[in-house]
Amino acid sequence: MPIKHPIIAILGGTGREGTGLALRWATAGYTILIGSRQEEKAKVSAEKINNQLGIRSISGLSNLEAAKRAEVCILTVIYSAHSEAVGSVKNVMEGKILVDAT
Repeated sequence: MPIKHPIIAILGGTGREGTGLALRWATAGYTILIGSRQEEKAKVSAEKINNQLGIRSISGLSNLEAAKRAEVCILTVIYSAHSEAVGSVKNVMEGKILVDAT
């Protein structure tokens, strides 16, 4: 029986830390949602990693939409952006795991 991996959102995931985590988890078979304040920037990052790995399991979305769709959220923003990032998704986080990777 195949293992069911949770869907992971990487909030603020367009930087080095977020894209590195996305690359590694996607390689391990996870569906990844890269979130950003700028959805277009997230889409570009997702497409770059998908092309690099030859897969289609990474999507780029707004932080809010990524958090809504995920079961586990990883926060990878710089400290000065924490309050804004967490505040923008707090209403959709009930029952979900939030990991602060910084």
